[in-house]
Amino acid sequence: MNVLLAVDPSQNSSAATTFVEALRLPVSSKLYLLYVEEPQEKLPDPDHFPRVLGEVREQLSQIRQTTLENARQLVNRLAAPFHVQGLEIHPVVVEGIPGAEILTAIDQYQIDLVALGTKGLSGMKRFLLGSVSEWVLYDAPCSVLVVRDQPQWAAAANSRGLHVLLAMDGSSDSLEAVALLKTLKLPSTSRLTILHVVDKPTALITLALVSGHIDATKFAEDCRRTGQQAGAQLLEETRRDLMGEELEVDTKLTEGHAADEILNAAQEVQADLIVVGSRGLSVLRRIMMLGGVSHKVVRHAPCSVLVVRKLTKGT
Repeated sequence: MNVLLAVDPSQNSSAATTFVEALRLPVSSKLYLLYVEEPQEKLPDPDHFPRVLGEVREQLSQIRQTTLENARQLVNRLAAPFHVQGLEIHPVVVEGIPGAEILTAIDQYQIDLVALGTKGLSGMKRFLLGSVSEWVLYDAPCSVLVVRDQPQWAAAANSRGLHVLLAMDGSSDSLEAVALLKTLKLPSTSRLTILHVVDKPTALITLALVSGHIDATKFAEDCRRTGQQAGAQLLEETRRDLMGEELEVDTKLTEGHAADEILNAAQEVQADLIVVGSRGLSVLRRIMMLGGVSHKVVRHAPCSVLVVRKLTKGT
């Protein structure tokens, strides 16, 4: 497994590092710690002020070298806890635009999972993710872990592990999420709640009402019963699949709008991490559909979120 962890001096980056460490990546994994230093502003033409600009340029160059050296030291310090896990560590410090450099690294290193922090805003402002995390979430072809700073989790991590909420809908991406959870070695005290949301077939019921040839009430109840039966079966199959992973596993079946029910369940079970499949939307469509389930969950979640995308390459 190839994992990219985007780092910087912020508290959010520190939280992301701690979270990835807790996930206990497979021993054979390659972990790339990427630090992106944004480029300096271009100076005016030195022909106009040759002596002054020459001095400024030299000072800026010295500052730049110090900044890059500090970045390398930070990356090496953040990498230290991962060495004991037996991972292949690759510190990377580059200059450029953070979002663009992260996407370039994903392609260059054939990344399966990218992890990065966000601003972790609370209340009504929570939907305002950082521009970098938005960019990566929309454009990355791999799974994306967006980590929110959670000091309360860090304090309780040793005593209760992680509480993971897995939203399961039977799609290829949600099946990929199951496979990813089986690959990761969560702390032994971790808990897993598997959630399935039965969607209300509003369009079909409306069509039944308009046609007048079907008892809409009976049709709605039949749809609801069928959805619940299928959902219960999916939950049981997923539970059996994950029971061998030394996790405490339980299931939850609800009805309503998927994103709202996932967010409600995360609050109810006090989840540390929500795992949800992406619908595999194209870049353009992902940008146009900001109200999609996975994007709404990432924007409004009270905790960290892992959006899983089915990979097209072998891992």
